[in-house]
Amino acid sequence: MLVTILMGLIVGLLGGFFMKVSFGGSTLVGFAVCVLVGLVGSFIGGFLGSALKIKNTVLQFVLDIVGACILIAILKAVM
Repeated sequence: MLVTILMGLIVGLLGGFFMKVSFGGSTLVGFAVCVLVGLVGSFIGGFLGSALKIKNTVLQFVLDIVGACILIAILKAVM
């Protein structure tokens, strides 16, 4: 459980960082929001990885970050 939260935080922070560097402006703030975005982003990335039949752990981690970026883009468009 703790490892999942930690990975969610890392994915959320990296996704927020890449979105801020790429598009500028503010990103989502707060520990809980970063963890939730990271967890949901990991779920989206896991879905993409299974759809593309990716078994490599490093590529799956990259897809988790891409999933977090997608979620951040959707949240920024809605808010």
